[in-house]
This record gives sequence, C-alpha cells and structure tokens, in this order.
Amino acid sequence: MEEKSRKLEQLFEELYNRVREFKKKTYDQLFLQLYHTYQDLLQELSADIDKMEEADRMAGIEEIAAVIPAYAKQKIGTLPKRSREVAEVDFNMTMAVFVIPLLTYEKDPYCGKIADRMVELWNEAKVTTLVLKKSSYDAITDGFKQRLCYITTAVCGSSGKADDCYELETLRAYRDEYLMKSESGRELVEEYYEVAPMIVMAIDMHKDASSIYRQIYQDYLMPCVHLAETGENEACKKRYTDMVYHLQHRYLHS
Repeated sequence: MEEKSRKLEQLFEELYNRVREFKKKTYDQLFLQLYHTYQDLLQELSADIDKMEEADRMAGIEEIAAVIPAYAKQKIGTLPKRSREVAEVDFNMTMAVFVIPLLTYEKDPYCGKIADRMVELWNEAKVTTLVLKKSSYDAITDGFKQRLCYITTAVCGSSGKADDCYELETLRAYRDEYLMKSESGRELVEEYYEVAPMIVMAIDMHKDASSIYRQIYQDYLMPCVHLAETGENEACKKRYTDMVYHLQHRYLHS
C-alpha cells in the first residue's frame, strides 16, 4: 500500500499543477490523456479491493480514500496564509475536475466507492474551507455545452425556478436573436462557454452558495433581463460581461 499511496500523492501533485488548464477547449483531450496515464493505477486499486475478503473491503476502501485528503491537508498547511485562499480554490478544483472524475470514469464499483469516501473524508478533514461535491467527466463536459445561460441556469435553479422560466427564456432569446448574429457577439458567447462552468463549480463549493446566487440574481441577472426586455442590447451585453468578469475574479482568482 505504501507504493500506491506514493502514486496517489504524485497523481494529486500532477493534477494540481495542471488545474489552470481546465478550460472547455482543452479539458476533453487533457482528461483523456490523464486517464490513460493513470488507468493502470486505477485498475490496480480496484483489483486490490476485489482480492480482499468481503469483510475487509470497506477498510481497504477507507485506507485508499484517505491518502489524498491527508496529503492535501498537510500540503496546504505549509502554505503562507496569503497564498492559502487561492490554493483552496485550486485544491478543490483539482479534486472536482480531475481526481474524482478519473475515479468514476469507468464506472468501476470499487473506484466509485473510493471516490464517494474520498469526498466525505476531504470535507470531514476540512482540507479547505470550501465544500467538495462528487463530480463526473460526463457532467463537466455536458456543462460546457450550455453556453451563455449556464450561470443563469445555476442562479435560477438555486431558487427553484424551472429550466423554462421567464428569465432563462428571455436571455436565451437575447443570445440567439442578438449576440449570435454578430461576430463579436459569437466571440463573447464562446468566451462564456469557456469560463462559466468553472465559475458555477467554484461557487457551488461555498457553503453559502444559495445566498451568492441570490445576490447575482439581484445585482446582475434581473438588470440584464430588464435591459433585454427594453431592447437595450449593448447595455445588456455590458452588464452580463461585467458579471462574468466579477465572478471570475472573485471565485476563480484569475
């Protein structure tokens, strides 16, 4: 187990060093490259659990699942306080976009249980002040397909609004009937296409995510809707752009 623990720590290190590469254009290729790099290790972990007596398997899963949270907690504890806030985002993003999706990619039952317990241990140990949620490669890549309304969808969903609510329908129409009809508008949509899923993922890691979404609704979303309603298209574009830049700086530290 000592050798596999070392390999898991190395896996976290490599993925942490590459987390800033998490973008729509690069994620798919990068993830599959990393999966093939670590496929043997993941299969070995599953095989090790499978070889155990049934009564010992939960203890084996626990031991494997504890490695990365313990290593990450020790690592972040060595960082200067001024560097820790940025590192916390990167640590949680490393887990959410790489480590947990790698474990769940093949839908192997043992690796899935390791992923479940690893998320629990990460949060129990309070490796960061943020909350880690289980994630998957499919959910992340699907998120990249929702374009401009991705943040709006998250904001509305947080308050229980349906996918066809007035706010979403208004901004989808604005996107399709105004932004997508000019080159600069299409470029703007593509820019959001890159960053919006990361912003939402980072906000969702906060314990007060629902209040953050309420503030976004009041400060940005409803003003955008009103501007779109009255045909103030350029003002709407500026308001939405300001929102994305603000959220990117606040929650991604970039």
